Amino acid sequence: MDAQTAQAIELIRSRMPIQELVGRYVALKPSGKGTWKGLCPFHQEKTPSFQVNEAKGLCYCFGCKNGGDIFAFLQKIEGIEFREALERLAQETGVELPQYKGRTAARKETLQVLELTQAYFRSHLGGEALQYLQARGLTPESIERFGLGYAPGSWDGLLKYLHAQGVSPQEALEAGVLMEREGRFFDRFRNRITFPILDALGRIVAFTARALAQDDNPKYLNSPETPLFKKSLLLYGYPQARAAIREQGRAVVVEGLFDVIALHQMGFSEAVAVLGSSLSTEQAHLLKRADAAELYLAFDADEAGRKATLQSLNLEIARSFVVYAVLLQGGKDPGDLLLVPDGKERFEAALNAALPEVEYRFEVAASGLDLRRPEHKQKILEALKPRLVSSEPFDRVVEKLKAKVIGALELSPRALEDYLARARSTSGRQTPGAAPLRPDRVASLGLSRPDLTEKRLLRELDVIALLYSVPEEEFVQWAMYVEDHTWPPEGSLLADFMQAARSEQGKNRILKHFEQRGEGARLIDVLMKSPSFDRVNLEAHLTVAMARVREVYYEMRLDKLKTQLKSTSDLDEIRALTKDIQEVLQAIEAERRVYKR
Repeated sequence: MDAQTAQAIELIRSRMPIQELVGRYVALKPSGKGTWKGLCPFHQEKTPSFQVNEAKGLCYCFGCKNGGDIFAFLQKIEGIEFREALERLAQETGVELPQYKGRTAARKETLQVLELTQAYFRSHLGGEALQYLQARGLTPESIERFGLGYAPGSWDGLLKYLHAQGVSPQEALEAGVLMEREGRFFDRFRNRITFPILDALGRIVAFTARALAQDDNPKYLNSPETPLFKKSLLLYGYPQARAAIREQGRAVVVEGLFDVIALHQMGFSEAVAVLGSSLSTEQAHLLKRADAAELYLAFDADEAGRKATLQSLNLEIARSFVVYAVLLQGGKDPGDLLLVPDGKERFEAALNAALPEVEYRFEVAASGLDLRRPEHKQKILEALKPRLVSSEPFDRVVEKLKAKVIGALELSPRALEDYLARARSTSGRQTPGAAPLRPDRVASLGLSRPDLTEKRLLRELDVIALLYSVPEEEFVQWAMYVEDHTWPPEGSLLADFMQAARSEQGKNRILKHFEQRGEGARLIDVLMKSPSFDRVNLEAHLTVAMARVREVYYEMRLDKLKTQLKSTSDLDEIRALTKDIQEVLQAIEAERRVYKR
């Protein structure tokens, strides 16, 4: 990050008080000087444990451990990426982002073209197109909420409209709403119902259009992928569904765009649709960021739908959800239920009767097979083998699936385990001589005791919390002072902090770095609990904190030396190691005298 962008980020912080941003989502009450408290928006609670600290520019829940600065909070609450949170807050506070100048300008042009295109489509919705939507059971409110429109049959209607608005054919082509052939431009969508596709910020980034004429193919035509639009990264209906997903802790995932609109109209506002054949990893991450704990996959009942369901279940991230497969009676799509008097009740019943992942996997694998025949049992095992052979030591789905297989196929647990052991062996999972796993940082530091690892982390966090008390303009200077007086070993949290301090241009920006390391919540916890110090007291507290850090570093060194001493029989090496151990013990005592006096 360059210095100009870092300055812009700090300017955004100065113009957007954290209590003002959080207060839009949480009812805050004063709880002390410059602090507020409220019910956490990220989990259900009756006693407020979510705190906001104005001076530190941080919010944090002491219950679920979610929190951060204004950018982290907006990311979490809206389910968006850092760049999107940055752009939104920059726009709101009137701050220009230097490093995004060129790209943002280009993106704004494309977004403006798409907004103009949407206005054109909306203005032409009527007649046959509107009658079609009404015949599908859609209300005016649903049509308005999802912005449905109509692309007339003219080859150049949109082209002329955009030209009158000052948009060149090339710009419209790059936005994906025109096509070009042999140097001639023409409308991409003609005589079609249009569905605007929104990104996580609620901006139109593409269109899907359904043909009205029976012989017009393809039935659904999508915008081409552009820098703004990647099908695998977006879910149809996500901006409209995000609040309901967070509130209910679940998402209903369907295939069709009409299915989403119909389910929202029937009261299932947590419904979203994939923009491809199945759920992608990136789409699953979107749902995770919206705090979905359960996924209800309501894909079509045909072979393609079953394949899509299994593909979605096989995603690695899917294992972090409780997943169910929804099967509608009669093979109907959710969108068809609008025309059925008891459609809402039918879908509610389908959700209640949804098959857990284990039951669905087994049902699909056993479909059309006789469970009493050995060769059919073999086929079922082969179909389930990829999921049964799990690398996770405590995979709940695998354990339940094993129990299901043992009971339904009348196998002994030993027979199943022998079968899976052979499967792992042939798949290369236990190949002799395979390269060992890369050692983690604990091993690289020579730590053999888990208590030392935790002790080191806590003491490093204490030092970092003290550094956050210094003014922004003095932060790097104090960080270098600590580094010169603690000599943090490579790979330690404090060493990484020092490296980030030199390169991240601002202490609050470093929080993002530690979230990626997995220590963000613990750091914010320490920051929220630590008092602020004036400069004189700060130096005294730092002296003690640094001594405690150096002490644990010496203890780590001592642990490593003792391990080496146990593994050698060479007399010269024993003498050298014994001498080193004595010196380290003396150093440990010296550090203890600093903070015990």
